[in-house]
Amino acid sequence: MTRHPGSGPRDRAFTLIEVLVVISIISLLIALLLPAVQAGREAARRAQCSNNIRQVGIALHAYHDLFGSLPFGRILTYDPRFAGTNPPCTSPIIDKGLFVMILPHIEQSTLYNAINQSLTILGLENRTIQSVAVGAYACPSDPDSGQPRDGDLTEMVPYGLAIPGEHLLMSFTSYSGCFGSFDVDAIPRPNTGCKVPSDLLLQANGCFGDASPIRLASVTDGMSSTMFVAEKATTLLRRLNDVTLFQRYGWYFTGNWGDTLFTTFYPPNSIDRVAAVAGATHARVASSLHPGGINILMGDGSARFVKDTVQTWSFDPVTGIPLGATRAAGGWWENLPHSGIWQALATRSGGEVLDGSAY
Repeated sequence: MTRHPGSGPRDRAFTLIEVLVVISIISLLIALLLPAVQAGREAARRAQCSNNIRQVGIALHAYHDLFGSLPFGRILTYDPRFAGTNPPCTSPIIDKGLFVMILPHIEQSTLYNAINQSLTILGLENRTIQSVAVGAYACPSDPDSGQPRDGDLTEMVPYGLAIPGEHLLMSFTSYSGCFGSFDVDAIPRPNTGCKVPSDLLLQANGCFGDASPIRLASVTDGMSSTMFVAEKATTLLRRLNDVTLFQRYGWYFTGNWGDTLFTTFYPPNSIDRVAAVAGATHARVASSLHPGGINILMGDGSARFVKDTVQTWSFDPVTGIPLGATRAAGGWWENLPHSGIWQALATRSGGEVLDGSAY
């Protein structure tokens, strides 16, 4: 029987043009979807970060309820091997930071109890806790925090706290307590009769200092207008191309400036606004890897997002220091420009009036 053309099924293939069109459409869809997926993931990371600092806020209030004050921002060691004849003013070593003090209040009592509190937190006796990662202290957008990695030994070796060339793992944090709006040291020293000059005390105007613990009653600016904690992304220090700085700053357990304290003396995310030659200054500022700003914790326990464009005082783009500011021989700052909202957020009793919509 003769089969007429077109009377039955026949094989048909895609042309090259059709294949290319399909591939182009798929590529376009992927290009459109990827930013949305990445934005969704970043939104989730930012939400987790916000939740972390709220946990820190609850812990700080629990600590205050128990002891009647907030924890010190940093303390000098009372370890008898290093404390000298009249501690703390004769102590050369900065010891624990505020995040150690609140460990029992973030369900880390076991870790806290493992610390030998009578010896320096940097001692060999406390080596086991130095590399322990605390999940609540790490922002998921800050990948070099919240995990043990190499720590710099430069400042530990002279005291016999580490051996030159030793491979020492430390765990890093993404958060820090607000020292205030100035970069000063308000620690009592022997050459001042173990007292802190009044000008320095005035400029230690945040909620986590080194001169005395702060009571909530002294936060007269209002809890909802006073910043307690902010992000400080240690991963950003990679951009300085200085391995020492990257490994030295951000340890969760010590109270050094570059570890668990920050100041609004410098602009937020200074690494994008101040020259790299400012070096360790970049470890003293609030910073974040969230696009556009930084998560902060207010005194009332609320978490807010401060934009990078928040008003701050004018500053030198090379050093980050406020324009015209000079440092007195006693260590305090003079001839300062008009402060901005960023500085006002950091003070506990500055008397500033803040509009939340401005930041």
